Amino acid sequence: MVLGFNSKRLSRWLFVLVVVAATIYFLYRVRDITMPFILGGLIAYLLYRPVRFIERQGLGRVWAILLLYMLIIIALGAVLSFALPGMVGELTEMARLIPHYADEAQHMADRLQNLDIPVRLGEIIKDNIARMNKYIYEGLQTFVGGLYSFLGKVLAIIFSPILAFYILTDWDRIRDNFLKLFSPSGRREVEQLFSSMDEVLIEFFKGYLLVAAFVGIMVGLAALLLGVKFPLLLGLLAGVTNLIPYFGAFLGGVPAVAVALTESWQLALYMALAIFVIQQVEGGLITPRVIGDKLGIHPLVIVFALLSGGKLLGIWGMLLAVPLAAVLRVLISWLYLKLVE
Repeated sequence: MVLGFNSKRLSRWLFVLVVVAATIYFLYRVRDITMPFILGGLIAYLLYRPVRFIERQGLGRVWAILLLYMLIIIALGAVLSFALPGMVGELTEMARLIPHYADEAQHMADRLQNLDIPVRLGEIIKDNIARMNKYIYEGLQTFVGGLYSFLGKVLAIIFSPILAFYILTDWDRIRDNFLKLFSPSGRREVEQLFSSMDEVLIEFFKGYLLVAAFVGIMVGLAALLLGVKFPLLLGLLAGVTNLIPYFGAFLGGVPAVAVALTESWQLALYMALAIFVIQQVEGGLITPRVIGDKLGIHPLVIVFALLSGGKLLGIWGMLLAVPLAAVLRVLISWLYLKLVE
């Protein structure tokens, strides 16, 4: 027996891992169908604690879920009634101004030819402006197209809360039936494992959502105060992308600076400086206090998880990569302890 491994237990857990891996592969192959179920399960997980809290006030499970849904709908309705008209207007204006931005960049490149600067330097600047123009134009088109594509899938996403309702209704039954697959002693171990996973996930969602909200609000406010166009969209984009560690600051900051650049170099510089200050406050003050090192994952593992998630599932994969990596860390640590006992 090497390193104290129990060969019989090792074989059993390897079989379990193979079954889990095969299941994950199958779900990935039919991901377009399973995505509403995955989102529904995630929504149910996030709402389970509030539902239990409402239940303890004397309501039944179904009524507790319905009341919570009603409160969420009212809150979302209030937010959307304030933000949606402005966001739709900004989105329409952005689509209308894309050709104008391309023309302005070309005019800027043409004006450089009339300046008294070395020919080679002028060519380099002109080439870089043309390249920047291409990136801005294509990036804005992709962003606008992605938003409209997202809106086109709203009907599919609507199924997720409906599925979450049924999952929440039968949550205890689903959990109990799953635990019946294990022996009485095994059930306690699995419950402890799920409890550890639950703690990690709650810390992740609670911490990262608070940090993302801070960054989104501050970037949107900075754009508004500086007079940069589309502050609502830029703030929303900065907040959502900030859920992606390391890459999120870049993904959310570049569009804001690019939009400011269409107005003037000075405005772009001010916007870049504002984003830099916001990210420094977030990274040096907010994140350490809210999240700290509670996930226990090495930065290299996070980067690998982000790249893998992005390759497999695009933006959804990048958003889910870190919590999944945290869960896998807990699972692997638990399996290792079981194998060496």
